Amino acid sequence: MIVLSDEIFMTKLSEFLLLSVRLAALLVAAPVLAASAVSVPIRVALTMAITVVLMNVVPVPRVDLMGINGVMLILSEALIGITIGLIFQLAFSAIAVAGEQMALSMGLGFASMVDPQSGTQSPVVTQFLSIMLTLIFLVIGGHHVMLQHLAASYKTMPIGAPFDIALSIGVVRAAALIFSAALIIAVPVLVTLFLVNLIIGLMTRVSPQMNIFSIGFPVTIMVGFVVILISIPSITNGMSGLIEAVSSITRDLILTGGPR
Repeated sequence: MIVLSDEIFMTKLSEFLLLSVRLAALLVAAPVLAASAVSVPIRVALTMAITVVLMNVVPVPRVDLMGINGVMLILSEALIGITIGLIFQLAFSAIAVAGEQMALSMGLGFASMVDPQSGTQSPVVTQFLSIMLTLIFLVIGGHHVMLQHLAASYKTMPIGAPFDIALSIGVVRAAALIFSAALIIAVPVLVTLFLVNLIIGLMTRVSPQMNIFSIGFPVTIMVGFVVILISIPSITNGMSGLIEAVSSITRDLILTGGPR
């Protein structure tokens, strides 16, 4: 007969709760897993399942969670988990910005629908790119890599260690790299649409009687869709490279405190 005393039970429960904070914070901020389509019970069940596995390999210090040290430790663990999830989320946000720029250049900024990832209104071009990035993220195992980075963070940043401010600085630097990479993906479409708008503007200047609303907008939208269709191979390759870059940046942040 197994007898579980109150002291052992409370100790294991404290270790379980403390170990689950970093993982729960990751699932709140991470892409795909933090989408509105993933319900809270699913996240809770996933957090509990992974925490049970980590309890066998990750040492957890004994801390009074009700004391000031316990509260500060919980905040530190939450910040680490949010930081890891936020870096991966930046890739999706950067692609969303690139999609909005494409939509505005095509004249489709008014054509919006609810984004299942964030639950907010976004242009249809952004929806298309976000779905592509989500599929690529799942196909290449981005969610597995994200969880692997989280598990590795317990070695370089063990529970009880103070939160390194260099992580926050590294996230700011990583955001600049990620957003610039996403805009590079959108450059072919943006440049082509700029040239189309320039040609239409010159034609309007030469022939003022031409109705820009009946000619310019349909041409711009049609050319935009054609360029996006032609650029799909390069866009998908760029998205794959973006996810790999995000993974590399996260690894550098965990190991060294910032991207090199």
